[in-house]
Amino acid sequence: MDLSFIDPPVLIGKRTPERVFGCTYGLYPIPNIFLLQVAALAKNKNCHVQYRNFPLEKANRRSFITFLLNHDADMYALYSVNLARQIDLEALNLIRQHRGNRPVVFFGPAPTYNPEDYLKDEHVIVVRGEPEATFSELIDVIQAGKNYDQVPGISALKEGKVYHNPNRALNIDLDSLPYPARELIDAQKYFNPKFGQGKFTAMLTSRGCPYQCTFCVPCSLSFAREIEYKNNHDSKPRYVARSAANVIAEFMALKQQGYTSVAILDDEFVVNRKRVIEICQGIKKLAMKWGCLARADTLNEKVIKEMSEAGCAYIDIGVESFNQKILDDIQKKLKVETIEQSIKLAKKYGIFTKINILFGSSPLEDKNTIEETILNIKQLKPDAVMFGICNPFPGTEYYSVAKQNGWFVRGDYYPIDVQKESTISLPLISKKQLEYAVRKANLNFFLRPGFVINNIRRIRSPRELVNKISALAKKLF
Repeated sequence: MDLSFIDPPVLIGKRTPERVFGCTYGLYPIPNIFLLQVAALAKNKNCHVQYRNFPLEKANRRSFITFLLNHDADMYALYSVNLARQIDLEALNLIRQHRGNRPVVFFGPAPTYNPEDYLKDEHVIVVRGEPEATFSELIDVIQAGKNYDQVPGISALKEGKVYHNPNRALNIDLDSLPYPARELIDAQKYFNPKFGQGKFTAMLTSRGCPYQCTFCVPCSLSFAREIEYKNNHDSKPRYVARSAANVIAEFMALKQQGYTSVAILDDEFVVNRKRVIEICQGIKKLAMKWGCLARADTLNEKVIKEMSEAGCAYIDIGVESFNQKILDDIQKKLKVETIEQSIKLAKKYGIFTKINILFGSSPLEDKNTIEETILNIKQLKPDAVMFGICNPFPGTEYYSVAKQNGWFVRGDYYPIDVQKESTISLPLISKKQLEYAVRKANLNFFLRPGFVINNIRRIRSPRELVNKISALAKKLF
C-alpha cells in the first residue's frame, strides 16, 4: 500500500495552523510526532509511506495539485485540528478532483469531536481518539481487501448515513509503540527559538493530565484521546506514561541521529518526580538540550536541580493568572505563592523560564485582575511569556459554560488566533478589552530593552537570528 500523510498548504486564509498543540497558528515549525508515530506503524506493515508538510515547503495550491497529479497514493491521511478544518476539507476537494475516490483518512482532535464535518463522501474515514491501534487495524483490513466497517474507533458514511463504530480501549502500554518516523522529515527545517542552533525534534513521554482545569486544551493527541473517552464516560481518561527506560532509549537514539535538542510535549512532564529524576540521570551523559511543560507545584528544588544538570534548557509553566480567585475558579488547584516560588527556583538553576498567561479564562476576569497579573510578571521577570486569550474549545468544560451563558460573540466557537483575537465577551470585560490587553501585554514585554538585549546575547548564528525575528514578528504582528 502506498500511503501519503499530508499537511496541506494554506488553501484558505493566510496563516498556517499549528497542529501539535492545535490551538494557535504557528510561530515556528514543530515536527508532528503524533502523525509520524502512525507513519512508523504503517512502515512496519510494509506500506510505502511518505509525508509532505507543504506549509514547511512554502508550497501553494498549484504545488499541491502538481503533487496530486504526480503521486497516486492508495490512501491519503491528514491529521486535523480545529484551526485547520477548512484547509483540510479544501484539500479533500482537491484530492477528489484529481485522484477520484481514493480513501482519505482524517485523524486528530477536530475529526474526533465532530466526524460528520469531515465525512463528505463514502470514501472518507475518520479515525477517532488515539490513532495507532485503529490505524494499524485499518491498514490490515484494507490490504486484505476486506470491508473496514467493523473496525473499532472509526466513523464513516454508508448509504448516506453516518455510522460510528464503538470506541477503542485506551492504550496503556505506550512502551509498545514505535518511535516516530523522523526519517520522513527534513529535520533542518524545524527549529525552536528557545534552543538556538542545532538539530531539533519533539518527543511525547506521556498522555493525558491528572488535573481538572476547566479551560484546558491539552496537546492535540491527548485532546483527541480525551474527547473520544468522554463520549462514553463522565471523566477524563487516566494519565499514562512511558517508562523512564523507554524515554532514555529514545533520547539515546536521537543522539545517535545527530539531534541536539528535544522539546518534550507532555501536558505535564513532572507528574511523577521519581520518574523524571530517573530520566534525568539516564540522559545526563548525552549532553543534549531539552525542555518541557510543568505545573508549578511539581517543581521543587530537588527535581529542578536534577533537570538543570541533565540539560533542561527551558520550562514552560502554566500560570494563566496571578489572581487567586481566578485560579480557584478555573480549578487550577494552585496558590499564587507556589507559582512565584517555582519561577524563582527555575531561574536560580539557570533554566530559561517561560510562563503561559491566558486572559479571560474565567468570568471573574476584569481590567484589575489583568493588571494584577502584569504587575506580578514585572516583579518576577520570567525570561519569556506567552500571552493569549482563552478561546473556549469544544470538548472543554469552559466551552459548555460559555455556550450556556452566551459569552461567544458569534454564538459559538470559531477558529481564531488566540494571541490576537477573542471569541468571547465576559460579564466584566469585553472582547475588545481582552484583545487590547493581550496586544498591549505582548508589545510591552517583548519590545522592552531587557528582553531584546538578553535574547541578542543568546544568538549564536545568523540563522538563529532570522528564526527568532520571524517568530517574534508572527507573535506581534
